[in-house]
Amino acid sequence: MQIAEKVLKNSNKLLIIAPENELPNWSTKLWTDKKDSFIAHGMGEDDISDFAPIWLSSSIEDNPINAEFIVLTNGLGLESFSSFKRVFYLFDGSSKAALAQARNQWQNWSSNPQHICRYFIQDEKGRWQAGNL
Repeated sequence: MQIAEKVLKNSNKLLIIAPENELPNWSTKLWTDKKDSFIAHGMGEDDISDFAPIWLSSSIEDNPINAEFIVLTNGLGLESFSSFKRVFYLFDGSSKAALAQARNQWQNWSSNPQHICRYFIQDEKGRWQAGNL
């Protein structure tokens, strides 16, 4: 997962929020996506929050690593940005419902002058490029 790698490259910590039933899938993805390495992380009852640079959770309040970067998945929202330096909102751009929800989030978040919202899409080779929502 490129976002996680970039966050870690700068010695930051990342909180990934997903529905409880999808956390194992995210964990597997972080362990197996790269052929030559893995991305260390923790979740749930893991007793590694002192060492884990990435934490998987279904709740924003469950942030034992005090991550300042957050990934929101599956249309999950965020009411307060005060705890985070950067928010990544991932959605399926091929789903009309997910796209409509993302546009609604964009409008809500960008209405606050303190928020700088940018939109990126992934190309066929997996690279992220600026786009229009």
